[in-house]
Amino acid sequence: MLTAPSTGGAAWYETWRSFDVDPLIAEAVVWPELERYARLQDLAETAAVYGTYITTGGGPDYSIGRFQMKPSFIEALEKAWMRSGLARPYELWFDTADNATARRIRISRLQKEEWQVIYLGVFLRLLYSAYGSYDKNGVRTQDGLETLPVEEQVRLAATAYNRGCVWPAAGYGDLDRLRAHAAEKHFHYALVPTKRTRRYCYATLAWKHYKKLAR
Repeated sequence: MLTAPSTGGAAWYETWRSFDVDPLIAEAVVWPELERYARLQDLAETAAVYGTYITTGGGPDYSIGRFQMKPSFIEALEKAWMRSGLARPYELWFDTADNATARRIRISRLQKEEWQVIYLGVFLRLLYSAYGSYDKNGVRTQDGLETLPVEEQVRLAATAYNRGCVWPAAGYGDLDRLRAHAAEKHFHYALVPTKRTRRYCYATLAWKHYKKLAR
């Protein structure tokens, strides 16, 4: 039996469903970041991002907000979305111009929880499209992410989120390249990690949370 959302309430789940994304998978994918955020209380200097990023597109690339999303990651995500052909069916467009106005809008959105939820839905919709079963002409090319057992879907989606992701054309993603990183242990809860800092497998943390949600 599926449980109710454990974090952001039904609004999160409604948003993810609007992108045709399984909300339990979405919450599981972002759960380790939510847990770390709760421990560190967003101690990354978010304000330091503003000036140099907005004016030049460079500067510190700190993670922002509960989902710990970096401006560079979201910029790449928006561009991939606009190239994918998904903007029209989902009625969501982004300004990907290389100017201060577009960057200011991006930073403003990243500071809002509802937009981080939207961005996660965009991320997963793109991921399932890129690693899907059909190419741009509708020809089946490989078994896609959506055909895999749910555990592997969660683990691979979590791996892609934790590593940052490139989005190939629809149907052309290489699942084996994701699998090669799914067992890596890089995730930690330390503000300033050292050699002794305990590190975890992000995909395993996500899968453990999914199992709690789906009990």
